[in-house]
Amino acid sequence: MSSIAYITDKKMIEFHRLNGNDTINFWRPSSSKRFTDFHQGDLLFFLAKGTERGPQKEKGLIGYGRYSQAIKLSFKQMWNTYGLLNGYPNEGALKEAILKVSKEKTLAHQFSCVKLSNVVFFQSPVYLSKLGVHISSNLESYIYLDKEDKQTTAKILLQAQSVGIDSWTSVVSQNAPSDKVFEEDLIRHILTLKMNGLPEHNKAEDQRKALKILTLYQKNHPELHWLDDRQQELFGFEGETLVITSVLISNKTDLQNKLLLILGKAQYLDKQAQDIDHFKGKVLQFKILSDQELSEDWGDTLTKYHIEMIRSNLVVPLIDNV
Repeated sequence: MSSIAYITDKKMIEFHRLNGNDTINFWRPSSSKRFTDFHQGDLLFFLAKGTERGPQKEKGLIGYGRYSQAIKLSFKQMWNTYGLLNGYPNEGALKEAILKVSKEKTLAHQFSCVKLSNVVFFQSPVYLSKLGVHISSNLESYIYLDKEDKQTTAKILLQAQSVGIDSWTSVVSQNAPSDKVFEEDLIRHILTLKMNGLPEHNKAEDQRKALKILTLYQKNHPELHWLDDRQQELFGFEGETLVITSVLISNKTDLQNKLLLILGKAQYLDKQAQDIDHFKGKVLQFKILSDQELSEDWGDTLTKYHIEMIRSNLVVPLIDNV
């Protein structure tokens, strides 16, 4: 899991906020620096021009969105596809904004269109220097936030919680309230930190196979996202239940030891989750894709701790049947 802070225009983000756009097109010239480690469900934070403060003219974060997809489009295609979700009231205003930031003062042949969903806006800017993160005022595009400290995203979300989440989008939009979206993201990133250092139940040589199975499973369940950049678990909410889905590759000789590892992990994470204020009253459930049959005793034990074994032959082309 990777989070990015990207330089953007405060006025454009304010347009999205006032119009209740919880899905937006974050456009960039196709010649822009490519993302090398950014996956579906990762967060892109808006590091906004117009929020500068102090002698260093530090910019603040004013919100974020979840990365959904990226495509390349011409200017005309981009306007026809996204319209007001581009952040401007009409095609002419969009063109003017692009020409203003273009070094060549011309429209690019293509634009990289990054679709962001579940956009959340903050009531006040969050300044990274408060969290011990310092960004050069000469930054022109973006930085990876968790590269030096894996806790940075969680720290940002906790700071955003203290300044408050803007509720206007929730009033205008018909989709999930932004405070609920924020709550899920905060829980996800705090739990990710708790996962660090826990033992894996699949051997290193089996993890590639598990990744293929989960990747195909995710295609049939697009509401699920990778819990973190290890890509060993999928994460999603079903109502008030947080579901973490993973794969168990085992044989009869090592099945019991692996089940004990899963059971220990589930108990540990459930305790950690209950310590998160936003998780109060929710349930943490594990779904394990496996080709192994369980004894009745094991089945009862796992059920007690909200662990569901989903029977599968673990043959990748047939995983659709899960």
